[in-house]
Amino acid sequence: MNRQTKEWSRARLCKPKDNLTTEAGNRERFVPSCELECTPISMARLIGWEYARIWLRDRDKFIQQRERAVKAKFIKNDFEWWLKLRKTPKKFCKVGA
Repeated sequence: MNRQTKEWSRARLCKPKDNLTTEAGNRERFVPSCELECTPISMARLIGWEYARIWLRDRDKFIQQRERAVKAKFIKNDFEWWLKLRKTPKKFCKVGA
């Protein structure tokens, strides 16, 4: 609560100045699209659970993109293709000729 204006405001994360982070700790964090809008919060949208629907939709999209980025890139070996390249079409010894 702001003491000067006596209005409620959203809490913000306060990190100390000497907060040390590693490269692994700097992952992209999930922020729903309704929080990025600069419009005031609508009571009708709150009551109708519209913000929850938006949050779930954005979360599913975020998880899908992250899973796609983390997915292992593996190419299955195709030994038959490799053998086909090494077969010679010519017959070197003619049997029964």
